[in-house]
Amino acid sequence: MFKTCEVDLKTHLLSRVFVLPGALLALSSLSLPAFGFGLPETQETQTASKLVRIEFKAQQGDVDAQYLLGLMSITGRFVEKDLGLGNEWLNKAALQNHPKAQQTLADLSYEGKIYPRDLAEAKKWYAILAEQGNKWANFRLGFIYSAGGDGVERNCGKAMEQFSAVGDDVSLGNVAWILATCPEAEYRDGERAVDLSLKLLESNQNDPTILDNLAAAYAEQGAFEQAVTTQQKAIDALKQNPELANIDEFQSRLEQYRNNKAYREVIPLLN
Repeated sequence: MFKTCEVDLKTHLLSRVFVLPGALLALSSLSLPAFGFGLPETQETQTASKLVRIEFKAQQGDVDAQYLLGLMSITGRFVEKDLGLGNEWLNKAALQNHPKAQQTLADLSYEGKIYPRDLAEAKKWYAILAEQGNKWANFRLGFIYSAGGDGVERNCGKAMEQFSAVGDDVSLGNVAWILATCPEAEYRDGERAVDLSLKLLESNQNDPTILDNLAAAYAEQGAFEQAVTTQQKAIDALKQNPELANIDEFQSRLEQYRNNKAYREVIPLLN
């Protein structure tokens, strides 16, 4: 089964960046000449003063200020919510190679929750981040190439390259799944899929996802008896962890293998 649950990635891959805990405190390091006041500042005047500093620094080209002002405009924290202005500031920072701004734009374009989904835009920024060694970007690019759409051509080969660049068990499981199920025969390789799945099983013999991958790999080889046996093991394992996947999908594949049919999937784009 193609793994889409992002929480299964190792912690070091998870670097969501469009949250604003203590944004104004973070910006207090953006130094400007101090202004004297005759009366003690209230919390409101302190906040207003910091916002003036952020806006001034952003207008002067400071990328950290542009990034944070973009986040604040998108979320409506400390300033009036303005998606257009937020996108403008994030782009200014991203074009100056601010990695968090680049990832924020990529994530927002990919997920389609705040702005309409735009895979071409997401691909552009993720590709830049991937060149910098960002594994989260490789992971997301794997899904983009697996599914295609929005001006991005689906390509199983490029998807496997991106997942292989991540290299963790979840991503390598996705490689095995593509090798077994890609609709284009030129990218399928049942033997490689079996070998990779068996290697991944060494660390967990009862992982329903890996067993599902292995069953699909056996079916791709035409070894349908082994596919049926392995898929039944996957179903039994999934019953112990029903939150991992839809058991009906596992059962449907089992029926295909019983009918001597390999499984093919045009992978949907999921968050």
